[in-house]
Amino acid sequence: MELTGKVLSRRGSVLTIELNDDSELYKLDKYDPAQLHQVGVLIDDKRRISTNQRKFAWYLIEKIYKAQKGGHWLSTRDEVYDRFKYKYLLTHEDEEYVSLSRRYGNMSQANDFINLLLQFCLENEIGIGVRPIDYLDPDEVGKWEYACLMNKSCVICGRPADLHHLEGSRIGQGNNRNKVNHMGRRVEALCREHHDAWHHDEANLMAKYHLSGIRVNAEIAQLYRLNTVGGNDDRSLM
Repeated sequence: MELTGKVLSRRGSVLTIELNDDSELYKLDKYDPAQLHQVGVLIDDKRRISTNQRKFAWYLIEKIYKAQKGGHWLSTRDEVYDRFKYKYLLTHEDEEYVSLSRRYGNMSQANDFINLLLQFCLENEIGIGVRPIDYLDPDEVGKWEYACLMNKSCVICGRPADLHHLEGSRIGQGNNRNKVNHMGRRVEALCREHHDAWHHDEANLMAKYHLSGIRVNAEIAQLYRLNTVGGNDDRSLM
C-alpha cells in the first residue's frame, strides 16, 4: 500500500511524517505487526535540475562517448544518454523516467545519474579531465568517496591511490597494522601527492572538499587486505 504525506522533522535517523490523508490507515490492520518493521520512503523532489548538473552530466556523457568503452550502443552521444537512462531505471525500480531536461529533470535524479556516469568512468579508467569533487553537491560527496575507495582512485584527482587512515582512525605508533582490527576506521583513497597534503593539513582539506571519510566495511577490508579480527589498540572509533 502507498501513503503520502509531508516530512515534519528529522532527528538523526528518526523521520517524522504527517500523512496527507489518514483514512486508509485502517489497512495496516490487515498486516501482521511482526511484518511491518520495514517500510520504504520515496521523496518527491520538486527542485529542478541545476544548470551545473546538466553541464557536468553531458560533459561526462561526452567523455564516455569519446572513450568508446562499453559496447555497440556508443554510436552517438544520444545513444550513450539513452543507455544510461536504461541503466538508471534498472536500479531505481520505483521511478518511471529520468531526464536531464530543464523541464522534467530534478536535482535528486540528476545527482544519482551523475554518480552512475562517474562510476562507469572509474570502472573503465576513462580520464575525466576535471576534478569531479568540484562539481558534486556536498550531500553527494559520500558516494564518490566510496566509489573511489572501491576503485583505488584518488578522491580528489582520480589518479591511482592508496588507503589513508584519517585522524582518529590511524594506527598508533608501535602497533602492527596487520594485527590491528581495521573495521570501522575512517579512511580515504588518496594519491601520493594528496596523501602527503593530508598529513600536513587534514582537517582543513576535509572541510574544503566536504569529505567525511568512509568507515571500513567488509568489502573495503577485503579489497585492501585489512585485518578485521581482534587487535585492540589505543585508538577510539569516534
